[in-house]
Amino acid sequence: MEEKTLKRSENHINRDDYKRLFELHKVYKWLENEPEALFELWCMCDSEEQKKLIEMLIPNFLHLTSTDLLKIGKEISNHIENNWNLTANNTFLVATCDDEKPDGSQAFIQSLKNKFSSSWKEYNFYNSLLDGAHKIENNSIIILVDDFIGTGDTITKKVTYLKNKMSERKIENYSIKVISLAAMEFSKEALDKLVIEYFSYYWLKKGISELVPPQYKTVSLQSMEELEDKLLKKYGKRRLPKFGYKESETLFALESQNIPNNVFPIFWWPYLNDKSERTTFFKRI
Repeated sequence: MEEKTLKRSENHINRDDYKRLFELHKVYKWLENEPEALFELWCMCDSEEQKKLIEMLIPNFLHLTSTDLLKIGKEISNHIENNWNLTANNTFLVATCDDEKPDGSQAFIQSLKNKFSSSWKEYNFYNSLLDGAHKIENNSIIILVDDFIGTGDTITKKVTYLKNKMSERKIENYSIKVISLAAMEFSKEALDKLVIEYFSYYWLKKGISELVPPQYKTVSLQSMEELEDKLLKKYGKRRLPKFGYKESETLFALESQNIPNNVFPIFWWPYLNDKSERTTFFKRI
């Protein structure tokens, strides 16, 4: 069997490195899902600044488990029923998925279904945007449900599609709202332009530009560029998204789900410059 070669830095892994890696693994249990990933990422670091960057990013990473979803689902259903004061009589939750491929919005809406009061039934939930847009009638409140909103581009397209389809069907008396598990704070600009009510359980800041202390920001951005320079720039039809899609600088993952491409590529991009495969914290299909 061919041995795997780790792309190490020129510096040796010393006692201090092991201590720092051990402390991260001890505190942030999600790192144990891929035990070698942190070690391999550390081995990519050529400078102390790059290592410090990793140590700053990991504590700010929002990693949600199925247990977290149980609590969050109850609070979101409470928000819909008691803050928005919506009822099962005319409210429909619709996953933003719009093709035959499963996505995070479907998994999220499934986790929400049994968190509502007993008056809510199966017909209040749609597993795809296409289905909801073709079946929901007048006098309805439509809640588009997504697990993550990054730049706001995708949810804008989904809202536009829904409005166009309802117009084609001559459906005029309805309203649209948006619910997400997590969203980037900068996406509020796009959401506000939709002139609809929206709610996200988590609002996330950019991992370096908005979270790293000002005195470390410049060197942290440079360090991230240096790390990304070691990654393959393209494989298949995918191009390496600098700092994540449209430089989103996202630090978010949902257990067992596809990682958003808004997340920093060092956490999920599978190839190094020499086309060798690397162990990553997360995967994106």
